[in-house]
Amino acid sequence: MVQQPSQHACRPDPVRIAGITGTLLLNACALALLLVPLSRPQLAGLADEAPTLTMDWIVPRPKPPAPPPPQPIDVDLVRPRPATPVAPPRPVAVAPPAVAPIASDPPLPMPALADVADAATEAFATAPVAAESGPATGVQLAYAQATPPPYPGAAIRGQLEGTVLLQVLVDIDGRPIEVHVHRSSGHRVLDEAARRHVLRQWRFQPAVRNGEPVQALGLVPVDFRLDRQ
Repeated sequence: MVQQPSQHACRPDPVRIAGITGTLLLNACALALLLVPLSRPQLAGLADEAPTLTMDWIVPRPKPPAPPPPQPIDVDLVRPRPATPVAPPRPVAVAPPAVAPIASDPPLPMPALADVADAATEAFATAPVAAESGPATGVQLAYAQATPPPYPGAAIRGQLEGTVLLQVLVDIDGRPIEVHVHRSSGHRVLDEAARRHVLRQWRFQPAVRNGEPVQALGLVPVDFRLDRQ
């Protein structure tokens, strides 16, 4: 025999339905809260608090100082002053000093000087007389050391010979300070060899004026002969 269900058991339970409905509503509200973006208020606050850039940290460059005003030029300083006329020196005849030979280092024999003695004498005769304030000119220089110059190799190969007449300015200590070619030998290589050697190696007896050594300007010959090599 089959038992029929009662009418009380087929009715829905209102309490149970209300509990299920409340649970669904609570879950729906929680889900809605989770879906709401939480970063939008924070971004708005950050946008409001963003720092404002200022130009206080930029230091302007200092302006260069203005150039000084031009100074006026004194015309009196620029204008050349007239030269003071100088009276010409009085010519004074100077006699050749008598120089004794040096015992410790006698002058070396110069056989080449005999060949040009006449030319040197004529040059001394026509030389101007020295002034009191300048070097003594027209004097015959006395040798203290006069070694013959080396014969240039180019002159030997070219069979070149000749005599060079040099004008030498001797200092108060007997050292030549200026040597110039007064009369060429006809060959530049011989002229230059003689000039360099006399300037570097020769020494003279100092000229004396009024008991004091002075500079002297004189002529010395240098002879180049292949048969003497």
